[in-house]
Amino acid sequence: MPRLAESHGNYSARPPTVVAPAVGNAALASAWLAAPAHLMPPGSGLTVPRLDGIAIEQQLWDGEQAAARVGSTLLKAGIGDADDWRAAKRNPFQFLKNALDRWAKAHGKAQIEEQFRLNLTLSTDLESHCATGREAPAQASQLFLTVEPSSAGYIVLGPTLRMLEAAHPRLPATFAQLFLGALNGWVRVYDHRDAQERVDTRREWYESDPESEMIELPDIDRSTPRCMKRRVLSKKALSQTLRKIRNRTARRLIEQVAELDRLSCQAERPIPDEEVSALLIDCGAPLPSLLAVFEPHDAIEGCFDEDAQGMYEVIPEPNLILRLNGEDEQSVREAFRVLAVLCEVLVCAIRLMKMMPGNESLRRIHGDDA
Repeated sequence: MPRLAESHGNYSARPPTVVAPAVGNAALASAWLAAPAHLMPPGSGLTVPRLDGIAIEQQLWDGEQAAARVGSTLLKAGIGDADDWRAAKRNPFQFLKNALDRWAKAHGKAQIEEQFRLNLTLSTDLESHCATGREAPAQASQLFLTVEPSSAGYIVLGPTLRMLEAAHPRLPATFAQLFLGALNGWVRVYDHRDAQERVDTRREWYESDPESEMIELPDIDRSTPRCMKRRVLSKKALSQTLRKIRNRTARRLIEQVAELDRLSCQAERPIPDEEVSALLIDCGAPLPSLLAVFEPHDAIEGCFDEDAQGMYEVIPEPNLILRLNGEDEQSVREAFRVLAVLCEVLVCAIRLMKMMPGNESLRRIHGDDA
């Protein structure tokens, strides 16, 4: 940690030592000692300095200069507001927090929190995800916006797929691909594919163990509806099919998932460069932001619960990492533009999840105590 202020020595207040002149040698003493008038100018003597107008409380923040430069750029880029600075009482770090919170509220924070528990962090490094901490001082020119979940949302797909299958046999697979694909493009979704991968990995482990014959692995294929194995409709075929759907709810679901897909394609999720990848080399897989099952407490949910026990064995990567220059307005605007796409995707997904049958009583976060 860089030191912005440091002092050494003993500054305790104590009376000066007075040395008396030698007795019987007044001439010598007078030669070495100055008269009081020569030491202190005439006047009222020592004056206690006045503190009028001086702030009672003084604060010193490690990295405050970098934070102040970033705050200035956020103001110029339209991310922060002058009211945030006044509310922060000139604390640059509190200003950045206020600015992020204001921006998040303007981009659907309240709606997103209905199903997702995500943490948005602005940092000068990825220290919390690295094996070794950063030793260099904070640099405003290198910032990271990260998004990571504290728990996973929960959605049941089965009832929706059955409704769509009644309208057209290939709609369920199409809906699931669009829904899961749009979200997986930005945050991690744990679904039947993750569960199957876990089972396959365990099976490989047990093949070399003669005692593993008694171990029964979950049957993910059996828990996956047959309609999910049908071919997905192309966008042109989906548009033509949509006009023929008579079930109003089914039609709205398809329209909404198509909108979700469109929003997800507005920007590409940034891929970490070599430098960032090197920093995260010892990290584990990102934590799931959403658990998607076909039925409550099915084999997929069981696999998730078992996987969850080891997800913190190593520090997980964030779901999203945006690298930006905190001293460049264009870089800041671009990073928050991409972040805004993520927010739009999540808000649209929330609207869709509210429409999906079978989820009326499942407005909960998987893993919460409630």
